[in-house]
Amino acid sequence: MSIGKSAIATLAANIRQGIANRLKDLHTSMPGIIESFDPATQTASIQPTIKRVFITRDGITETLTPSNLPLLINVPIQFPRGGGFSLTFPVTKGDECLIMFAERAIDTWHKFGGIREPNAKRFHSLSDATAIVGLSSLPNKVPSYSGTATQVKKDDGSAVISLNNDSSIGITSDSDITVTSLANIKAEAVGNITATCANLSATASGSAAITAATADITASSACTITAPTITLAGNVIVGGTLAQGGGGVATMSGGADITGPLTNNGKDVGSTHTHPQAADSGGDSEQNTGTPV
Repeated sequence: MSIGKSAIATLAANIRQGIANRLKDLHTSMPGIIESFDPATQTASIQPTIKRVFITRDGITETLTPSNLPLLINVPIQFPRGGGFSLTFPVTKGDECLIMFAERAIDTWHKFGGIREPNAKRFHSLSDATAIVGLSSLPNKVPSYSGTATQVKKDDGSAVISLNNDSSIGITSDSDITVTSLANIKAEAVGNITATCANLSATASGSAAITAATADITASSACTITAPTITLAGNVIVGGTLAQGGGGVATMSGGADITGPLTNNGKDVGSTHTHPQAADSGGDSEQNTGTPV
C-alpha cells in the first residue's frame, strides 16, 4: 500500500507542528523584572517579560492571544563570587535581570549543594530558573557609562569608585567616606599624596609619626599642638612671633633661629630688648632695680 504525496506532506506538517509545540515549553533564557527579593535566601520572585502567544483558528482565520508567563518564585540570584570573595548589591523591585533555565531540575542541588540527582523529570522548565541581575533594556541602560574606566557606582553618580585607563584610582562621594580596619591601614606612594578638605582630624590612641624629606603645615587662621611635652629635635626657625607662657615645657636640642620678636609672659626678651640704666657713685652704669622695699 503506497502513501500519497498529500499524506506524506500532512505527516511532515504534523511532525513539525508537534516539535514546535514541544519547543514552546522548552525554555532557555529571557529577560525578567524583579517583583520581590529575599536577602536571607538570596532568592527572588521574577516576572518574565516576554509574553507567550497562543494561536486559535476558526476555519482559515487565526487569532493571536498574548499572555504573560507565570510569576517565577524562589529564583536563586547570582552574584559575582569566587575564591572566598563576593561582590553584592541591593536587589529591589523593578530591577531588570536575565533569567536562565537549567537543563534539569535544580531543587535538590539548591537546597543541599554538592552533586545531586534531579528530583523531577523536567527539562528547561520554568520551575528551574536562576537569574543574573544587571541585564538592562535601553530605557534602563547604565547612566553616565564610562568607556575608559572600570567603575563601581550608584546610578545617580553620588558615589563612584573608578579604576581608570591610566592606572589611577578615583573615589567620588557626595557624603562621608569611612574606612574601618581591625588591623593596620597603610598608604604608600612613589609620588605625592594630597588631601584637600574643609577640616582634618586625626586621632591615635598610641603614637603618631610623620616622616618626610620636607613637611609643610599651613593654616589660614591658627594651628594648635597640645601635649604635656613638645620636643623639637633640630634647628627651629620661627618666622613670626614666638610666645612662651602656656605652662608647658619646650625643649630644643638644636639651635633656635628666631627672625621675629621673642616674648616671655608678654615681654620682649629678644636681642633688641634693653633695661633702663642708672649711674652709681663711681660713674658706672648698672641696671635699675626699682625702688627698694
